[in-house]
Amino acid sequence: MTPANPDAPALFLARAREDLRAARHDLTGGFVRAAISRAYFAALHAARAALLHTGEAPRTHTGVQRRFAYHFVRTGRVPVEVASVLAYADTVRSQADYNATTLFDTGAATDLIRDVETFVTTIEGLLPPTTPESNPP
Repeated sequence: MTPANPDAPALFLARAREDLRAARHDLTGGFVRAAISRAYFAALHAARAALLHTGEAPRTHTGVQRRFAYHFVRTGRVPVEVASVLAYADTVRSQADYNATTLFDTGAATDLIRDVETFVTTIEGLLPPTTPESNPP
């Protein structure tokens, strides 16, 4: 499926960067759970950007993970150790969002944000540099 908006990959990458900034802001403010959630969504949006560039638009989080692995991990375009952050962040995000009894420390959240930053930067390196017309710098 080709995205209706040719700027969609760039828009999703911009959203990934916004979510990373929000994750850092939340962490600085002491909102560790929110920081974890935002970090996951940064990774998800970056993966969606990559998939949209291939012409795919999975509708579910699991679909994004599976198709991303198919197009980018299986082919060696993204190293397994970089790509694994997507599934890991999803697992941690689910715990942060839905399990009030799970405790999280700032160190773990900081590590997750750092790993997601690497993931997003890796995706940016795979895609042609563009600035969406509707979202100038």
